[in-house]
Parts: sequence; C-alpha cells; structure tokens
Amino acid sequence: MAGLQRPEVPPGAQRDLVDALHALHHRAGWPSLRTLAHRAGCSHTTVATVFSSPRLPSWGVLEVVVDALGGDVAEFHRLWLAASSPGAASEPRLAGRATELARVRRHLARGSGLLLVTGEAGIGKTRLLDAAVSETSAVLVARGAGLPLSAQVPLLPVADVLRTVLAEEDGRWLAEAIDAGPPYVSGVLRRLLPELDEEVREPVDHPVASGDGWWRQRLFTGVATTWRALAAIRPFAVVIEDLHWADSTTLDLVEHLLTVGPGIPLVGTWRKDDPTVPASVRDWLTRVRRMSDVDELTLAPLTRDETAEQLALLGGQRPTPSQVDRIYRRSVGQPLFTEQLAAQAGDDQPLPDVLADLLDRRLDGLDTASWRLARALGVADRPLSGEVLAAVTDLAPADLTSGLHELADRCLLAAATNRAVELRHPLLAEAIRRRLVGPEAAEEHRRLAIALADRTEPEPAEVAEHWRHADDPGQEIVWRIRAARTAALRFAAALESEQWLRVIELWPDDLREAGTPPVTLAAVYVVAIDALKASMQFDRAIDVVAEAEGRLPDARIEDKAAILVRAADFRGARESADVGLALLEQALALYDELPLSEGHVHALDAQHNQLVLLGRFSEARQVATRAAQVAEAIGQASLHRQMLAIQAWHEADAGDVDRALRTATRAQALLPADVDPRGDIRIGVYVTDMLFRAGASAQKVEAAGARGLEAAATAGIESWQANLIRDNISQALIRAGLISRAATLIDPVTEGPYDVGHWPLHLERAHLDALRGLHAAARARMAPLRDDDTSMLYQTGMMLDRIDIVDQVALIDLWSGVPASALVLLHRLLDDVLGTTLANALGKAFVLTARAAADLAEREGASAAERRTHLRDLMLRRRRGPEDLFATGRADDPALGAAWKAETARLAGEPSIPLWVAAAAEWDKLDRPCDAAYSRWRGAQAALEAGQGTVAQRMLRHAARQAREHVPLTTAIIETEARARPKGPA
Repeated sequence: MAGLQRPEVPPGAQRDLVDALHALHHRAGWPSLRTLAHRAGCSHTTVATVFSSPRLPSWGVLEVVVDALGGDVAEFHRLWLAASSPGAASEPRLAGRATELARVRRHLARGSGLLLVTGEAGIGKTRLLDAAVSETSAVLVARGAGLPLSAQVPLLPVADVLRTVLAEEDGRWLAEAIDAGPPYVSGVLRRLLPELDEEVREPVDHPVASGDGWWRQRLFTGVATTWRALAAIRPFAVVIEDLHWADSTTLDLVEHLLTVGPGIPLVGTWRKDDPTVPASVRDWLTRVRRMSDVDELTLAPLTRDETAEQLALLGGQRPTPSQVDRIYRRSVGQPLFTEQLAAQAGDDQPLPDVLADLLDRRLDGLDTASWRLARALGVADRPLSGEVLAAVTDLAPADLTSGLHELADRCLLAAATNRAVELRHPLLAEAIRRRLVGPEAAEEHRRLAIALADRTEPEPAEVAEHWRHADDPGQEIVWRIRAARTAALRFAAALESEQWLRVIELWPDDLREAGTPPVTLAAVYVVAIDALKASMQFDRAIDVVAEAEGRLPDARIEDKAAILVRAADFRGARESADVGLALLEQALALYDELPLSEGHVHALDAQHNQLVLLGRFSEARQVATRAAQVAEAIGQASLHRQMLAIQAWHEADAGDVDRALRTATRAQALLPADVDPRGDIRIGVYVTDMLFRAGASAQKVEAAGARGLEAAATAGIESWQANLIRDNISQALIRAGLISRAATLIDPVTEGPYDVGHWPLHLERAHLDALRGLHAAARARMAPLRDDDTSMLYQTGMMLDRIDIVDQVALIDLWSGVPASALVLLHRLLDDVLGTTLANALGKAFVLTARAAADLAEREGASAAERRTHLRDLMLRRRRGPEDLFATGRADDPALGAAWKAETARLAGEPSIPLWVAAAAEWDKLDRPCDAAYSRWRGAQAALEAGQGTVAQRMLRHAARQAREHVPLTTAIIETEARARPKGPA
C-alpha cells in the first residue's frame, strides 16, 4: 500500500517525530492499517490516528505501534518526550466547544474529583482535552490512555502518567514526591515503572514479592500518596483517556481514588455506545457515575456553523455555504467524519480509508436477519416503519424483532421516534450501499418501491427514485409524473422542474400518453418550462424550449400554441420584443381555432408583456382587457384576478390611481387570501409597482405588497415575482429615506454572492450598500452584471426594464465616486433608446447623465471649453428625445424637470442657487427627503461659490436633517459645512 496521510504539523519536535514514524512505516514495507492493528493488538483507527492526526499520541499507543513496525522504541521514546515538552507543539485549534473547553480548563486548574468527558467515537474528546491542556500552562497535566489490546496490560495508563512526570526536571520532581511518602512507595512504583531503577539510586528497603497479598492495597495507596505529594510541590492534574479500554486494575485504582478523595483533578474520557465494551466495564461506569465527586460532560455533534468553523480551520480559508452543506449533510457534525470528508472533492468519491474501515468493522458479522434489515435501512437512507421493514425484508415478526435488537445492541440504530427505525448515522447507510452488488441493490430498491407505494400517502418522488435504481423506466415515469404534480401542489417549482425533466428523459418515442390523468409529451414540455421559469432557472428553460421546438414538429394545435407562447417569452427577452410578438401572433392564430382556454389567456398575457417592453402601452392595455374577459368567460378566477391587476396598473399609468386601486381591490376579492398564493404574489407585483410609479408613500407601497409576501412565506414560494415585490418596497423605502428599513427586507436574502437568478435583489443590495457608504462592496456585487454582455444592463429585448436598471446602476456609480463609469452606461442607454417609443421614459436617465458629466468635469478640473463640449454632447442627445420628456404625466416629472435645469447649469459651470432651491421644493412635495437634501447640498455649494455663506449654512442644516441615513450624502454635507463655517481671527 502507499504511505499513510501525513498530518499538517509545523516544524519542530513533533514534526521530527512524525517524519521518523512515516520513515519507519516506509522501511517496514508500508503495511496496511489492518496488518499493523493486528500486530499491535489494537484497533486500526487507533493506528490511523497515530499516523495521520496532528495530535501527539500517548506514549503507550506510540510504543506498541513502533514495536509492531520493528522500530527502535528507545529512540522514539526520546522523540516523543521532546515533542511532549512545553512549547514543542503548536497550540491546538478547536471549532466550537467554547463552553465545554472552559469547563475542562477550570477543572484542570482548580477542580477535584473526576470529570468524565463522554461522547461517541470521533466526537472530539481528545481534541477538547488537547486544547484545554494547552491553555492550562500553570498546571502540569500528565496523560495516559487505555488501549484496546488483545490481552490486558495492568495499569498501562497509570504508568504513562508516571512516565510523563519522570520526564520533568530530570526526575527530581517525582523523586521528591516519592521521598515524601512511606518507604514502601518506592518499591511499588519501581515495579510499576522500571525506569525508576535508573533514576532513583537508593536501595529498595521494602521489596514487594509477587505473591504479596497487600500488593493492590499498597499499590493504590502508593499511587494516591505520590500524586498528592506531586500536587503539593506544584500544580498537578491527571488525564486518562479511553477509560472504556482501560484494564480492570486501572479502573479499580480510579474508583479507589474517588472513594478516598484523589486530592488532584482527574479527567477521563469514555466512548459512549461502543458495543465492544465488556459488561463489567459498563458496570464500573454505572458505579462511579453515582459518586458525588464525579461530574460528566457529554459532547454533542457540532452545529452547522461550528462545522463551517472546523472546515475553515482544516482548509485555512472560509468554505462556501454549499461546501459546508455538502459535508454537514454527511457528517452531521461529527468532527472526525468532517475532517475526513473535507479532503474529498465531492460526494461521489469513495469514503476515505479511515472512515470506510471504521464503518465496515461496525457492520462485520451481522446475522442474516440483521443484515436484511440493515440493507433495507441503508438503501432507503431514511427512517422506516416496522410495517415497511417487514414488507421489504419478508422477515417473520420474531426474526424482525431479534434482528432489530442485534442492530440496537451494536449501536447501529438511532433512538426510535414515532415507531420508525433509523440508522445511527448517514455514513452507515453509505457503507451498507457500498457492500451491495448490482443485482442485489436493484432488487432492494424494487422491494422498497413496492412497499412504499402501498402506504396510505406515499411520497411519489421517493418511490420514483427507487424505481429508477431498480432500472424499471415504465414504473418510474408513472411515479415521476405523480411527483411533479405533487411538487406543483406544494409550490416547489425547482423540485417540480426536475421531475418533469426526468419524465422527458424517460419518454420513449412510441409513447403517446402517460400518467393518471394522462399527459402528452408536449404538455410535459410546457409544464417543465413553466416550472423552470418559476424557479428562476431561465437558461435551462431556454434550452428546453429549443428542445421542444425540435422534438415536437407534429404536436397538436393547442400544444404547438403553448410552446410558441413559452418560446416568445424567452426569445422576446433575449433577442427582442419584436421577435416575441411575432411568435405570439402565431400562437394566438392557433388559439383562435380552438375554444377559449387558459392557454389563450396565457398567450394574451405574454403578448401584453411584450407590448409593454416595446412601450406600446395603449395596445398593451387593450390586450390586458381582452385577457381579463377571456379569463372571466372560462371561469378561471386565478387568471381573472391577475389580468385585473394588470388592468389596474394601466389605469394608474394613465393617471387614474383611485380607479386603479378599486380594480386591484376587486382582483384581490375574487379569491380568499390562502387559496391562490401565486396570484396574490403577482397582484402584489403590479400593485406595488403602480403605486411606486404614481409616487405613493412608502407605507402604502409596503402595505400593498404585504399580502403577496405573506403568501410567498406561507407557501414557501421563492420566485422571481416575490423578489420583485421586495424590490419595489425597498425602492419606495429608500425614496422615503428609510434606508435601514429597506435593508431589513433585502439583506437577509442577499447574503451570498451575486447570482443571475436573483439579480434584481442583488442590484437593490448594491444600491443599499452604496447608500450606506459600502462602495467597494456595492461595485463588487455589480461586477458580474457589468461583465456579462447578456445581462439586463445591455439587453435590447427588455428595454423598459433596462432603463430602470441603468438608472439604478448609474446612481450607485455616482454615490461611489466613479462618474465616468456611470456616464458610459448612460450614454449607451440613451443612444439605444432615443428614437424608440420608450424615449419618453428617459427623464431620470437624462438628469443622471447631466449629473455624471458635471461630477466628471469637477473631478477632472475641466476648463470652460471642456464643459461646453460635455454640455453640447448632452444637448445633442436631448434634442433627439421627445419635447415633453418632463411632462409625461408622471408624478415626479416636475421634480425631474427642475433637477435637469439645475444639473445642466452646474455642468455649464454656472451653478444656480434658485434652480437648486426650486428642485428641492419639488422633491419636498413628493416627500423624497434624500433627493431634496441632495438639491439643497448642491444649492449650498453654489451659495458658497457666490460668497453667500449664511445661505449655504441654512441650506446645509436643512439638508443634514433630510439626509437621515444616506451616508455618502451626509458625508458630503459635513465636508461642505466645514468649508461654510466662518473662519476665526488668525
């Protein structure tokens, strides 16, 4: 076999020991862990820990391993002493366990009696002690350990403890303690520790014969006396690890010390739920637990966050959330398992040797009934009821019971809940599945599929997965369809899409319909595309649309029409709205040949969206009205209310907000709040957007979106439209200067890095970060949006959305102090939109362009000629736009018009106090304090240039009150205030 994994140990004495041990393993011919364990008479996991753990092993363990390899025991003892001396090893690092660490540290420093640290194998007992000992430098902690040897070696842990003390001060400390005791102590300890013959030269006055009946009494008393004497000279504590493997004499000695009072802190570790521990040893634990001087500390698995901390310590860098989830799902917080799995690139790799051997040994020797039960639990990989287990295994009741008892006795089962049986750990299920050969595994999956399907309420996705592994596509496709429909009822769009895509993959060319009720392949494509869209998997949806168009040339009319609608949706966004409209015209022509249906409503809905994107609002309003009529005619209340919400949006856009609100209220009333959550969400999008555009207060926008957000939370829906409600509310709150309230809505759902499926929320987060003064974070979050030429910043297919997005990104750039970047984006937008029907939506973009150009001129110290060039370029673009750019009927037209005049004057190098005062007054009318504060700040700058310091101070005070939580604006106001203060006498 190859060399064993080396631990990461810094240069020093412990590195020397590690190098020597691995060199010895190489010289011995690289024997396997099992071979070494057999030679040493201990477990293979113990041997693996000696070679691969960064912790220093106890001398007792190291000694038997070195001897098994034929090494020089004396030389390794020297290396071990050097590595175990103070300062030789680096301080252990520990994930979590802060409370437990403090408790062990306190006990070692000033406790008494026995602190028993318990937990399952690999839970981190030794690592906890390492950390506690390293932080208790004022106390000499001597350590020993029990070993799972084939034959008991009496008092081996006690000898290890004494050997540690002997290494201190060249043996003088131990000699002084022995001298303080009765004369017979020297003879007792020499027999226990032969090295004393070399260190202590006095004659033995009281030799102890092997047949002396007082041997145990003298031994116990001698050890107790010596340990107390050691503690009287300097602080001293004893740690004995793996008491469950300790010999009976050591256990009796510990019990004796607890009975008479040890006089020193004792700490012991105990592996819980180890089936190999003899009954007599378990009885010992029961007795000592009852003693008043015994305290127990049970270690639980680490939490997910603590596992993330452990992974960071192991890898030297912070793991990603997906890496933490992947490993925690398998390790369930068991530190040894986490440590081993961290070295793997993915779950599909074989288990590391250490874990594989550990788990295999726990499964060795199961009888037939127990193995059949374990096999069923491992393949199911979840709890199973007794009824299901009986059906899968075909075991008689008596055999089922006895098999379960054996699994429980071997500690392979978790605590029973709700009469269900479950394996103790997920990795046990992996170990079981690894043992199965192909036909055996397939048959087990078949049995499970049948048994689970017979339950009252089977989980279709689970049954389908078992049929998949049973290699029965006929049964699988039936259950996949059920699974997809079940996911749809639960609003689990991502899961639904995966089930439908698997149905498409399974569908044979000669199959016309499948499922109950039956479904065609074309219909499967349609619902798969819808589910992908609902779960924001847009790129995959586009691919499936293309696949459907190529695979279904002879589909029924209604299916062809439905696929054309989906193609129009995505191609219209990616290519152009004109492309989308052309496809929708084909779809609607097909629907005109059919009775009115939901498909017809969806086609009209899609046509409406494309018309809006093109700025053809009058036509779009007519289509929305027609869609509402069709939905009402077919009695589809959910679609009807959504179409009414679209009508309300158009009514508000036309200036009749009161009528729009009445229409929206009518839409909401068509169905109770808990019946149609997706409809509630979509209505929330349109109503919040129409109120925002109409200049309604943040409170009204927030209230309008409450029902949709509540529906999303209750149904567990994470959708594009639910995110748009959050986005609309956040923008309304920001507009009102309530930045921290907006952050409470956006921050929790944007903690991770930018991802394209949630770009509106990440854009809003970047906006918030810029307003909070976190400019680097804001620009870093937006970098992927800028770098992707297909992103919404540059698309021409969804121009109306692009206008809003560019406005927001430009504003982020401006508050981040990079006007040149904003100017590039704005120029490109203006050039693309001017001359189209959407040009009248460019009012804010023109204001921001003037502001960016003026900021850039100020930053670069532009000359008057350079300013005139900037202004001329801007005005050339403005002349290409509509005359009524700031008179479109929108609520903010007057304010934008006033800001345009003030910014262009500033760009020309002629800042005007009256123009900025007028702009501030218009923003005040709209209750937009930050915009008003910006105008007053600019007005104050103009006043300072004109030598009107008093006016400037008055405007700045007002601006400071309005700026509220706007960090960059507040900072700018403070800086300008400093310039505006009257200077004192020199």
